[in-house]
Amino acid sequence: MVLGGGIKYIDDAFDEKTYNKQLAILVAPLIAIFWVFMMYVSGASATILGAIFLAVVLRYKVDNIGFHVGALAIVAGLFFLYLFNLIKFLWIPLIVLTIGGILDEVGNDYVDSHRRLHPAIRFFFEYRFVMKLFVLALAILGVYGFEYVLAFLGFDIAYATVGLYSDRLKRELKLNYKKVTI
Repeated sequence: MVLGGGIKYIDDAFDEKTYNKQLAILVAPLIAIFWVFMMYVSGASATILGAIFLAVVLRYKVDNIGFHVGALAIVAGLFFLYLFNLIKFLWIPLIVLTIGGILDEVGNDYVDSHRRLHPAIRFFFEYRFVMKLFVLALAILGVYGFEYVLAFLGFDIAYATVGLYSDRLKRELKLNYKKVTI
């Protein structure tokens, strides 16, 4: 949950300007260290978190200094783990989940730029359900246990919660701005 919420905090500090940018930059390497540690814990964790990382990198979502700092720390940590043979990926699931993550990012960008969509389609891509379904499918197939599905849902719920709070802050800031300008 720390990872999902932390990533969204960094994202919204820069994109929505609802959180402190300096704090986001300071938190980014800490989030990255925890990210790498979780990848070290198991092959399933490495695979799921690796797929998220690859999807955002391949979709050019590492788009602010906080994310650059975090991504650099993740790459350095992965290099260290790889150098000492301390990380294990499940390669086929990594590819499958990365594709799911890319589809989520493409769909999320689409719903952000197209306001007139069926609410179910908007919800599906706004909350990035492709990778959730892929993570669930791989658990059903026995690639890893269902605890990884629950952990991934925790990641996503934390991400969404920080985003919803950011939206609330934006609305409050707009209301306060309107009160001042009247």
